[in-house]
Amino acid sequence: MKYIKLYFPIIFSLILFECGSPGVDVNSAPYEPKITVEGYLYCGETVNDIKLMRNYALGAPIDQTQLYLSPSINKVTVTINGIPLAFDPQKNSYFNNQIIIDYGKSYTLEVYATIDGKNLHTTSTTTTPQKGFSIVNKNLGTFVYNSAPITINFKTSPGTEFYVFSIVPDSASLNNFIYNNAFRNNLDSVKVLNNFNDYKFRYETLNNINSFSSNTYPFTLNIRDTWFYSNYSVIVYAGDVNFKDYLMTAPSVQEFDGNFHEPVLIFNGDGIGVFASAIKDTVKFSITR
Repeated sequence: MKYIKLYFPIIFSLILFECGSPGVDVNSAPYEPKITVEGYLYCGETVNDIKLMRNYALGAPIDQTQLYLSPSINKVTVTINGIPLAFDPQKNSYFNNQIIIDYGKSYTLEVYATIDGKNLHTTSTTTTPQKGFSIVNKNLGTFVYNSAPITINFKTSPGTEFYVFSIVPDSASLNNFIYNNAFRNNLDSVKVLNNFNDYKFRYETLNNINSFSSNTYPFTLNIRDTWFYSNYSVIVYAGDVNFKDYLMTAPSVQEFDGNFHEPVLIFNGDGIGVFASAIKDTVKFSITR
């Protein structure tokens, strides 16, 4: 499991779909240029870090200098609810500090761009969760490793049934790794280093809960999500349906039986990727020896 900033690969060369056969001839699929979107809106915050990229044909070299779409090269115009976004060349992303994202409101992203000489257009709409989500206790204190369960209590947003818990150690190194952990006691520094990001970037999801309950909702972290003696921040997201659909379908498009499914991408026109919204809050705790 990975930490969500949110980071999931969205530079699609192709979107694959097949049913009934464990194989797909990807080489026969034609390449079509697409506007690739990585965009998240958070209630109470301004619009920032909306990344627009391009896809590439399977096997084609990726030119990092041309990966991000810019107004000067790709004739990009981008708006949210008709309000233009500005381009930040340092971050290669789009923003508008005057737009404050509200609760329970729909926002439509519209993008025009030119890729490979073709004029492309796409739109996508996200509806932010209703106000209500919050973490009850934002500082859980200090825990000796594997001595007691770590439970986060939170209030839900009405109608929002999907929650993500991004578990982030403030410091992560070979020196503070928990080698005497409860799951892999034969690890050495070489094995840890080979899979370091898998230990550092962790997340859990909570789905299909009763979001209309007036009581607080408890969620207990898995002990496998704490691999370092460290202070931790857990960023909790109450996500809209776009947030859920992308996270649940895009990271892996192949089923256990070998068949493929197409990820849920809510874009009209020439877009792929994710445009979603959430409410987020943070809780902290520490793990000691």
